Amino acid sequence: MPAPAGPSRFGSAFGVARPRGRLRLAVVSALAFAVPLTVGQLAGRLEYGLLATFGAFTAAYFPDAALAFRARALPLVGLGLAGSAAIGVAVAGASWTIAVGISVLAAVATLLVRAFDVPAPGAYPFVISCAVATQLPEDVERTGERVALTLAGAAFAWLLAMAVALPDRHGPARRAAGTALTRLADMLEAIGTPDYDSARHDAAQALRHLRTVLREGSGQGRSRQALSVVAFGAQHVFDAAVSLVTVTRDPVAPVFPEALRELAAGIQVGAGGTIADLGDPAGTDLPDAPDAAARARSALRLAVAGLAEPGAAGPGAAAPTAAPLPAVRAEWGRRLDRDSLAWPLAARAGLAGLVAAALAIAAGVEHPYWAPAAAATVVQGSTVRAAGRRSLQRAAGTALGALVALGILSVQLPVWWLIAMIAVLEGGAQVLMAANYGLATVLVTPLALILVEFARPGTPPSELVAPRLLDTLLGCVVGLVVVLSLWPHAAERRLPRALADSLDATGDLLVLRLAANGTGPAGRVGTADGTGTADGLEADRGVGAAQAGPEAELAAARERLEMALARMTALHADAEDEQLRGRRTADLLWPAVVAARRLGYLVLAAPAGLHGPAPAGLARVSAAFQACADAVTSGPQPAEDLVGALPTFVPLRTEFAACADAVRAARTAGALPPPSRRSRQA
Repeated sequence: MPAPAGPSRFGSAFGVARPRGRLRLAVVSALAFAVPLTVGQLAGRLEYGLLATFGAFTAAYFPDAALAFRARALPLVGLGLAGSAAIGVAVAGASWTIAVGISVLAAVATLLVRAFDVPAPGAYPFVISCAVATQLPEDVERTGERVALTLAGAAFAWLLAMAVALPDRHGPARRAAGTALTRLADMLEAIGTPDYDSARHDAAQALRHLRTVLREGSGQGRSRQALSVVAFGAQHVFDAAVSLVTVTRDPVAPVFPEALRELAAGIQVGAGGTIADLGDPAGTDLPDAPDAAARARSALRLAVAGLAEPGAAGPGAAAPTAAPLPAVRAEWGRRLDRDSLAWPLAARAGLAGLVAAALAIAAGVEHPYWAPAAAATVVQGSTVRAAGRRSLQRAAGTALGALVALGILSVQLPVWWLIAMIAVLEGGAQVLMAANYGLATVLVTPLALILVEFARPGTPPSELVAPRLLDTLLGCVVGLVVVLSLWPHAAERRLPRALADSLDATGDLLVLRLAANGTGPAGRVGTADGTGTADGLEADRGVGAAQAGPEAELAAARERLEMALARMTALHADAEDEQLRGRRTADLLWPAVVAARRLGYLVLAAPAGLHGPAPAGLARVSAAFQACADAVTSGPQPAEDLVGALPTFVPLRTEFAACADAVRAARTAGALPPPSRRSRQA
């Protein structure tokens, strides 16, 4: 097993990445702020423009999503921002109501953002909109008017984002296709090296993202159809590569990844791709290779050739048409189950904000809204180390940003200059957000303080800057303490359940594949006498999927397995980042995680030979995977040989045996929960 990635370093908080593709987003965000303020100033009602800017954050969300999905999702973001501003207006007037209002809003926003994988800027704009709204002049009767102005700002941001994205409506899918092909090239180059497992997982996730972007789109234009063909062909390349690794770990010819990178470069710029000469498709250029390896290399060559030239795959190959795509944001119903990380993260955000506000009030701070906002921002990091990095970045960025704000506000610039400054700061922050959060905070801090200056004109700069700096430092400390104290091992405790879910999903997909190939009827598992018995898969996938036919069942099972593998890997990375010292449970579980991934991707690829008959029937296959999954959570170690129930495909049995051994070793080492009383009695 290759060594795990290991925990991230706190020093990475000061690393700077190269921001790519952020210029358009920066321009849209800057205009979304500047135009409402300009209109308000021209109308002599700058406060109206300020209220509209609460909805301007809408333009920063889902920049890489399909245009059709973004058109549906951004109005929901705008409604959330308007609701946040309304809460801020409603709780203004007393320090304790401000503290409670911001804290509750931070908890709810964090819960929804984490549950539905809302990308950056995440929950922070909702919190900051609520915080700034608490500083508006008290006038509860005008709450409806203020909410309407925020919605107007969100609507303008939506129109602006749609207008800018429309000429490049296929850009997100084209960029996703280029990324997927690049990850496939990395995977091919990593065959036979310790980096293969990670490269394979990255390629699988890139392919899944491409299919998701295509599914979230709309229309049946030529470009979308062409990209669907690319997604279909890229999946064949992935499956062929996994099949190759089942028979040999020898490196592939460099021409294969080079061809994929060449095609990716052409797709990303919107041009057709040419492909290099891939050699003899029959594999006769490899006379010393075993027959199985030669056939696997030939299949890979045909898959790569067919990706760029649909007619090059040869007779009998699958037609390169649009593959079944996953449902939009599939399995949303499971994102708020008891195993979701969103619950502890939301509780942290709410409690951190409340404690920080209470301390700020006890210290005599007149407007204690920055402390809960800063605390809620720090706990957006899902792990101890992530929260530590975020607190360092937030504190350092706020300190420098406070100096910048003090310099800007001390000069007493005209309103028009301040509006221009807001546009520059917002655009720069969007660019730097992808480079380093601390650098972005340097610009966000003066931006927020200028907005507060518009809400409370005439306030001395020192009275704006000093509370912001002190409250932010207090919030950072409180947020870090809360993460260290409350559920510091949330991901680690959820990792065994995610591992068991991966094994369950792998078994379900394997049973469906075997049934579809004649081992038993689809949707039912065969027994030793061939009569078949219901196995509960229909209940897990839903009645609608069970009635939609074998192809729909296979597509749903495949999507479930891909999601389970992605969740398990993400939880392991978080579990690694939760450890500061002492025994590393995530390290002890790493062999089982890798083994489950290998087994899952083998079943996903369905190499030749996988569909052989099951000696004991499909019921025994399902039971073997279920027993292994139960052993991960709270069940006993299986007393019987589970491998003998599987089809006689050596790679499948080998990977399953390796996974069972890794689970057994993890339990012996104490990395898994002990068997429950019920399982011991059984």
